[in-house]
Amino acid sequence: MVGKLYDVIIVGASVTGCRTAELISRKGYKVLVLEEHREIGEPQKCAGLVSWRLLNLLPKLPKEIMINKLNRAKFFSPSGKFFELKSKKSVYVIDRVKLDKYLAKKAMGSGAKIKTSTRFENFKYIDEMIELKTNKGEFKTKLLIGTDGVNSKIAKQANIVQPNNLLMGIQATVNGNFDPDLVELWFGSVAPNFFAWVIPENENKARIGLATKTNCKFYFDKFLKKRIGKIKKPNVGGLIRFGSMKNTVSDRILLVGDSACQVKPFSGGGIIYGLTASEYCATTCVKALKESRFNSNFLKKEYDKKWRERLEKSIRRGLLYRKILDKFSDKQLNFLFSSGKIIKLTKLLESWDMDLL
Repeated sequence: MVGKLYDVIIVGASVTGCRTAELISRKGYKVLVLEEHREIGEPQKCAGLVSWRLLNLLPKLPKEIMINKLNRAKFFSPSGKFFELKSKKSVYVIDRVKLDKYLAKKAMGSGAKIKTSTRFENFKYIDEMIELKTNKGEFKTKLLIGTDGVNSKIAKQANIVQPNNLLMGIQATVNGNFDPDLVELWFGSVAPNFFAWVIPENENKARIGLATKTNCKFYFDKFLKKRIGKIKKPNVGGLIRFGSMKNTVSDRILLVGDSACQVKPFSGGGIIYGLTASEYCATTCVKALKESRFNSNFLKKEYDKKWRERLEKSIRRGLLYRKILDKFSDKQLNFLFSSGKIIKLTKLLESWDMDLL
């Protein structure tokens, strides 16, 4: 037996999924969010470092979500040579689980329903609707939004191609002595094809992690030994998919967040891009429901084209920087980080916006 009809069903109670649900349900539409895990925000898959734009996008964010504020960064070569940057605007360390729960509560407060432990299996078009099959039954909807992550089932079933650029990231929270105002970024063979990080929560605790294409645990253990002298089991892990997608919509279907590769290719961050795209998605869905226009051409014009106008240039720039950095050998990085040329580079980097990388 098929459950009642919804205006919008969102698969994935992520930051982007819950924010999109809130914005659409606020306009009076029936919205259902399906989350495969029992607990919203778990398992944690995010390092939790975001720019000042988070407070612009979510100005009423509770203070307990903001764990620390950073204003400096040290960039390390494999041999330990480094240069330091001072940020013009603060970077925040957040409690990602609390952020997810906060946005889920906001969505439900606006009228959206959230079903946890509900795993999406497949969909089909029927009677000018979409019928979803889950482990908890079937549901019908006018619009389907995929915020179901880097290996989106919705993208695959809708024949929307995701890029092949895939990284594995893991992180552990460790005790020690840390500068509470400073994030560390380590490049080169420390974490091939990406970087390692040390993100302080306070002077006694930090999040240490890295991402690589292969052998992630090997490089993680090696970096922990180098940085703190011991190995610790990771408590955060997940995949990062980055690149530029040719399309993020199909008939009655929209992808948002990680499923749409709305991710910074250089740093792997997706919260700001995802929240930004959520606003475009919600606006498009409301317009589609008002005008009963659900075909891919309409969704492409109203959503795909508009979010790209805002974010695509930054994504392509990040891809270029990622490609250039990957070409540097350890020897070249060590030389660059210890040479006088780094002074000019430092001045250039301090003028950059971290959300444009």
